[in-house]
Formats: sequence, structure tokens, C-alpha cells
Amino acid sequence: MIGTGDGSRPPVKEGCRIEAAHRESSIHTGMEELRLRVQQLSLREQIERNHFLLMRLNAASARLIQSIEAGDVFDAIAEIIANLIGCEEIAVFNFHPSRQDFSLAWSLGVEADALKPFLCGAGMFGRAVQQGMSQFQERQPEAALLPFEKNLTALKSSREIIGVITIFGLLPQKNSLEWADYELLKFLETYAAVAIQLQGLQGKQVAP
Repeated sequence: MIGTGDGSRPPVKEGCRIEAAHRESSIHTGMEELRLRVQQLSLREQIERNHFLLMRLNAASARLIQSIEAGDVFDAIAEIIANLIGCEEIAVFNFHPSRQDFSLAWSLGVEADALKPFLCGAGMFGRAVQQGMSQFQERQPEAALLPFEKNLTALKSSREIIGVITIFGLLPQKNSLEWADYELLKFLETYAAVAIQLQGLQGKQVAP
């Protein structure tokens, strides 16, 4: 290497310093623009996801309100789950606190005999009552699952479990529940319970 005569490296020219600084500034600017772009896309995605969820919740709410007038709350729950989540094997059970067991209120696409093991509160049914919360297959130890158990939404009134909605299987093209599905089921925890109770009270009023 050619030195300056005293063993030191030759001085860097001022133009080289300016060029290096300019290059570093351009890289920094580019990185900042990329960061802002990613942040914008992330925020836009959040808005779009929330908009999609609100549309589904609005549709579910409108159908439940309509069902109260028509007296077909169970059909409405099935339609909401079938059309907005993707499932055609559904059952709704009433919970009886005094006996600590369940009775079948309504079902679609599931044989009645297959539902008998759940009436005593086995599996997810018992855990839903004990924990006061919905139960999902993805969050359960595999050894704790009974045959046919998939996803169970606890129906709550004043924080008390009054029944459950059980989803026994998703459509073939759907592998698992998604974020918006969980939010919709959380909505049904309260508002499907209210609709079922209201329909029951209306039935008592018109009974002779």
C-alpha cells in the first residue's frame, strides 16, 4: 500500500466524505419511507378487518332481532353460524343449574343419539360451566376431548351460564376458526342468550 511517507494512510478527499454521507442519508431516508409504508399498510389492514367484523356483527344482530318477531331464534342462530362462520352441524343445549346437567333445545345436522353423552355435562360442557366461559378445540388438551367435540359457545345471562351452542364441525373448506369467528361467537354468548330467553318468555305469554 502506498503511504504518505510517514507510514500513515493518505487523507480522504472531501468529495469522498460528502459522497459517503449522501449515500448514508439516502439509505436512512429509504428505510424511514419503508417503515412508514409498512405502518400504513398495517393500520389499513386493521381498519379493513374491523370493518369486516362490524358488517358481520350487524348482520347477526339484525337477524336475531328479526327472529324475535318471527319466533325462530334457533333457526336464526343456525343461519348466523352457517353463513358467517361456516358450519352446518350445530346444537343448542339448555343448562339446568339445580341438576347440573343439560337438555337438548335444538339441533341441526347431528343425530340425537350422538348428543346424549353431553347431557350429563361431560367434556367441554362441564368445563364451560365450571370456568364460566366458552371452550374451543384449539385450546383444549387433545386427551380431554370427547368424540365429536369441536367448539362450544357458552350462553350467558348476567354472567350465569344458561346453555351452550355447540359447533360439531366446520365446512370442509374451512380448517379452523379465525379471529373474526371468535369475535362473532363472543357476540352470540350474550345476545343469542338474550334472544333465546326472550323467545321463551313470549311463548309463556301466549300459552293458554
